[in-house]
Amino acid sequence: MIRVGDEVQAFLDVRIKGIVVEIISKPGPWMVGGTAQQEMFCVLKLDSGQQIKYPMGELHHSDV
Repeated sequence: MIRVGDEVQAFLDVRIKGIVVEIISKPGPWMVGGTAQQEMFCVLKLDSGQQIKYPMGELHHSDV
């Protein structure tokens, strides 16, 4: 489970590595039978100092 303060990295893009500053949950799209699963995003502070929003499902804890 990813939490605020964890150091994480993207699975598919090794350039995206940083510390989780905030976790944002957004309701999923409306479907005929109701809503879909909530979308979870992390606001990351990258090593360069830039902050970006990235999908939580595409992140993992950094080993280094």
